[in-house]
Amino acid sequence: MSRNLYSNKLLQVINVNLLKSLGATPSLITLAAITGSSMTLANDADNAKQGSLEEISVYGQQINTQSSTGSRLDLSIQETPATVEIISGDSIRDRLDFTVLEAVTRSAGFSNEANPGNGGQSIAARGFRGQGAVTKLFDGTSYFNAFGTVTFPFDTWGVERIEVLKGPSSVLYGEGGIGGAVNVIPKKPQQEQSRDIRLTIGEDDTTFVGIGLGGGLTDELAYRIDYSNSQSDTWVDNSESQAQALSLALGWQPNEDFNLSLRYDYGDQEPSNYFGTPVVNGDFVPGLEGRNFQVGDSEISYEDQSIRLKAEWNISEEITMQAELYRLETDRFWRNAEGSEFIEAGANAGMVRRFSPGVLGHDMDHNGLRVNFALNNSLGDIELRSTVGFEVNDVSFFRPFNFGSGEDFIDPNNFNAGVLADITSDLEPVNRFSADVTQYALFAESQLKFTEQLALVLGLRYENADTDFEETRPNPTFTDISLNQSVDTVTGRIGMVYDVAESTALYAQYSTGADHPSGGVVRATTQNSQVDFIETEQFELGIKQQLLDGRLQWSLAYFDITRNNLIEDDPTSLDPDDVITVPEQTSDGIEFSFSVQALESLQIYGNAIVLETEREGQTTPLVPETTANLGFVWAAVDRLRFVADARYVGKREGTNTPPLPSYIVFDASARVALNSDLSLTFKVDNAFDEEYASATYFTGNWLVGKPRTFSLTADYRF
Repeated sequence: MSRNLYSNKLLQVINVNLLKSLGATPSLITLAAITGSSMTLANDADNAKQGSLEEISVYGQQINTQSSTGSRLDLSIQETPATVEIISGDSIRDRLDFTVLEAVTRSAGFSNEANPGNGGQSIAARGFRGQGAVTKLFDGTSYFNAFGTVTFPFDTWGVERIEVLKGPSSVLYGEGGIGGAVNVIPKKPQQEQSRDIRLTIGEDDTTFVGIGLGGGLTDELAYRIDYSNSQSDTWVDNSESQAQALSLALGWQPNEDFNLSLRYDYGDQEPSNYFGTPVVNGDFVPGLEGRNFQVGDSEISYEDQSIRLKAEWNISEEITMQAELYRLETDRFWRNAEGSEFIEAGANAGMVRRFSPGVLGHDMDHNGLRVNFALNNSLGDIELRSTVGFEVNDVSFFRPFNFGSGEDFIDPNNFNAGVLADITSDLEPVNRFSADVTQYALFAESQLKFTEQLALVLGLRYENADTDFEETRPNPTFTDISLNQSVDTVTGRIGMVYDVAESTALYAQYSTGADHPSGGVVRATTQNSQVDFIETEQFELGIKQQLLDGRLQWSLAYFDITRNNLIEDDPTSLDPDDVITVPEQTSDGIEFSFSVQALESLQIYGNAIVLETEREGQTTPLVPETTANLGFVWAAVDRLRFVADARYVGKREGTNTPPLPSYIVFDASARVALNSDLSLTFKVDNAFDEEYASATYFTGNWLVGKPRTFSLTADYRF
């Protein structure tokens, strides 16, 4: 038996026995055995290739890279008069960031404010918070949020890259997005063969399986399949989670001028039912950190199905057309007691009160069409690139709900989860809200390049939305509602880019945005039925530069955002129908990002943002004014690589409560390439075991962040 064959066989036995010892599921153990067997049968002739570590993924700045998110003109980041960041899929998987939220909150100024009520994906950015503050895109398509909730896309296994646009994005993607936009771009079908398997096991009975397959079926037809499954008992007691994602894609390219793709994406999540731990005097109650007092029969589920058909046609050297049909079906359900508080005094001192039981569903169908034409021509000596297009969307939404009354008291030291019926007898969703939305938009964008150094970028969008909504509640104090709301807006952008040198660009931009007064066109209310879109404006100045033959890249931006008559969820109420109105909110700050190839084997990267955000003269609650990230990737020796990241989130002012303290979390991993196809990664999250609140859900409740956690990951390419 050859040395490689012997070592592969031995590794197979070790992997299987290790998985068994850690209590992995039978599917993981079987997959590990299959992986080991595949290795044994693989060709081991390429010794030179096996002896070298694979190329280091790109982290940090990528100024010369084209971005499809900062503009529809396929401008590079340097050509775009805005702050744009690209996070490569390889770097996401190297860091073992399994969710979009984990990956995106490494970007400057983007911080986690996720909880089960908003779909576990809400982000605060540039001084603003809520699902509507950051537009979520899937390969350039915006799926509407409903009642402050978005649940797709969430998985990173099949991601090619994630692009992040900072500042108002309405001119490109429609209402919302005052803080920016996140565009999750999936892997596409390609002729080149690609086969990957990932197995992860970790503390808290955490497991992950990822399978990726792709390649050509014929000279004209290619496919892509990505599947992932994750399960965990989580770091919070009385709480489990599971999620799976499936992507199927076909690409047909009969010639170099035409491409047609069809893809289906499915997501099924049963996230943790943890709505937070009670807090007293601005801190976790000693001994209750990470305790979950949810009822035993609670249920949360999100199911999303996306179908997209996309055509790209180079009609001529000057004209290109893109057309896309898309559909998203969403089914969400919550059944929980969402409130809890620790009783400090009185007859129930030392007990935890559970309250605000609720049953809630979301059933949404979103159909849309977008068509745009890209034009390359000139106006005399001025180079001109333009795009014009339109989109139409139709959304039907149904929301049964019931927020009942009732409470119970439990002993946290002798906890019995009980059932929801212990708190309330109102378990049926007797209330109804339904909405039918018809939306259309016309948009245009141009780049006028006056010289090799100076370019002007212009954008304009007109949007119109009609919402027919009905709400019924079998309550004598409530009158049934049946109304229509019609709103429209024009948003725009004007930006200038001046190349001081080939590697240095200065830019300035003025842009406007628009938000629906109820937080989204799907969520209409009686109070806002006669109100139009809320307008936002941003000024931004910046510089982007490459030095040392591109080994050092950095950018610096100053921004100033103003938004009037802001309407958002009331953070002191569990009822999603309760909102607050803020006459004016402002945010201005400085954002800095850099990456440097310090040595051939060492990359260092980081970013930071310092801002001041106010509403009515007070610091905006639940938004950090300072965040920073710093990390490195180091190929220490052949076959061995270290990745480390530190994340800082500043203090977040509370809403009539003490502020959430600042925190620093340090993650680190070591990856060893056993050969050219197989690697093992040992990772520790929160290496210094920092105790912190990742987000808040309700007055007195904080969600405790992940403690120090160890995991082991095997990646195999065949």
